[in-house]
Amino acid sequence: MVKPTVPISFDSFNFSVEEIEGYLGGIPDDPAFQKPLSPKTYTMKDGEQLVIRSAEKSEAPAILKSLKPLIDGKYDKDFYHLVGVRTYAEVLAWQQNRLKDAYVIVATKKDGELVGLVDHRFWDRNVAVSLHTLVLKRAERVGVLLYVSKMEHAFDVVGVNEWWATFESPFGFRLGFRFNHVTKAWPEMQHELGGARIFYINRQQWEQYVKPFAKERNWLGSRPVDKGTLAKAKPLKPTSSIEIEF
Repeated sequence: MVKPTVPISFDSFNFSVEEIEGYLGGIPDDPAFQKPLSPKTYTMKDGEQLVIRSAEKSEAPAILKSLKPLIDGKYDKDFYHLVGVRTYAEVLAWQQNRLKDAYVIVATKKDGELVGLVDHRFWDRNVAVSLHTLVLKRAERVGVLLYVSKMEHAFDVVGVNEWWATFESPFGFRLGFRFNHVTKAWPEMQHELGGARIFYINRQQWEQYVKPFAKERNWLGSRPVDKGTLAKAKPLKPTSSIEIEF
């Protein structure tokens, strides 16, 4: 306890929880950052079709249920344990309004079962910060498709000028290497995920290299999505079983 240096007219005061929430939760999400990514599909080589779309906060419980098994040391391979725990915390914070201007994108099977997800948030109108990419059923290019989707949302839908990422696993770094990320000066500039190096892409790189490279390989997916297909892929269902190699 610290005594004020001058007399104060009252000894204590009370706040309602509604008033306190205004401080704890920060300002509401900026609508400029919540512009929806239009849904798309991707057909894998075996013919199975995935739906890639924006997630809603009401779907957070299904995502959290899917991620919860990763909060276990037995998944400590390929950094799944670390990435799973951090992604769980980010989705929970997103749901409970403790993460500024966040955006979550999911990939599902045609029946709505969660296959993988990505999240990112907006530092300001100029910079988007990549958080995590997590695949729960390791399959053909799912991580690549999702990572490209959140860059697409940041650059093409919202209109930022820079994309800041860091990579916590060799799988993540492989994504960054494939898309020719470059680095900011370190330690002068640090990524918010643990102070690691910032690997970034600017708008020119996106337009002239990354997006054409992804489009050539069909990693941008296909649009529009048939209304019937989209309807069948909702509501989001938790992952029935985690299918990754351990």
